[in-house]
Amino acid sequence: MEYAYSILMFCFAGAILLYAALVPGNPGMIRRLYAAKVKDKKAYAKQFAKVLALVSLAPLSSRVAALIVDINRRPLVPVITLAVVFIACMQKGAKMMEEVM
Repeated sequence: MEYAYSILMFCFAGAILLYAALVPGNPGMIRRLYAAKVKDKKAYAKQFAKVLALVSLAPLSSRVAALIVDINRRPLVPVITLAVVFIACMQKGAKMMEEVM
């Protein structure tokens, strides 16, 4: 069970990447797309998929941190890594989405 967190984060990152791969072909997969005022839905979906792929780096980096650090002794290191990388990715993603809005 010491690798359960790493496996869970790997699966979560894979699920986000799978969703990111499916979105550009079908903009209707973006929930509440009607609420966003976009000019080109295809370009918006493509950029949204890029942001999703970027955000999937957060659970992947947390997984690596959990594999490097002994999670039984320092359980907060992977969680802090997840939070910090997620915030950084969301800031970068917000700037990326400004191009399409």
